Amino acid sequence: MSACLNCGSKLGCSCQKRVASDGKSVCATCITAYETSLKNKNVQKTKTDNTAPSNVNVFYKAPK
Repeated sequence: MSACLNCGSKLGCSCQKRVASDGKSVCATCITAYETSLKNKNVQKTKTDNTAPSNVNVFYKAPK
C-alpha cells in the first residue's frame, strides 16, 4: 500500500490514488494543492535561474 506524498494518508484503492505531473502518487484530496506547490517551485526556480553567470566579472589578462 502506498502513501500520499503530500499528507501521508494511505492510498488503499485506486479511486483515491492520483498521479501528479512529476509522476508521484498523491491522494485525490491533495492533488490540487500538490500540483499548485509544484508550479510555485518551478516559478521560484525560474526566477533564481535568471541570474548572471558567476564568471561575468572575470577579466581577460593578456599574456606579457
